[in-house]
Formats: sequence, structure tokens, C-alpha cells
Amino acid sequence: VPPGKPLAHVPSSATVGARVVLRCSEGQGSPPPTFRWYKDGTELPSDPKSSPAFRNSSYSLDPRTGELVFEPVGGWDTGDYHCEASNNVGAPQKSDVFRME
Repeated sequence: VPPGKPLAHVPSSATVGARVVLRCSEGQGSPPPTFRWYKDGTELPSDPKSSPAFRNSSYSLDPRTGELVFEPVGGWDTGDYHCEASNNVGAPQKSDVFRME
């Protein structure tokens, strides 16, 4: 069963220096989908240090649970976020885009 449209839970405001958790969930896909996160249209790599665009960010990303955890969140993490669910059945599905300040 292909995944349905995932729900992204993104806080509208985040305090710099705090731990911030973004969640992506989807309940229809079988097998259960994996999740990807995007900031301003660019996919977040699993290791932020591997990408020049994200090396200033400190986060962990779990593609199985859909959790994106900033520890801590920084001013450069402000942006428009969305997640994507895919399970090799049908097309990947994107969530709505949410702004995190």
C-alpha cells in the first residue's frame, strides 16, 4: 500500500540553544515508509557534517521514525521544512511546508 500524505509537526518558533523535535508521521503505508526531511527544498543529509550547506547545524535524523531532533537548534536552522514518506510502493508523498523561526 503506498503511503498517504504525511503529517509534519514543526514548531512555529524555536528558542536558539534549545532541543527541538520535528516529527513526520504517516499511517497508511505498508510496508511502513521511511521519511526524509527537507529545509527550503533541500534534502537534509543524515549527517549534517557531510554537507557544506548543513555543517553549522547540529541534528539527528531517524528515517524510520521520522524524527528530526536539533540539539541545540541554531539561528541558521530557521527555514521552511517539509517531510516526505516513501516505501517503494507508489510515488513518495510530501507533507505541507511549515516555517520554523
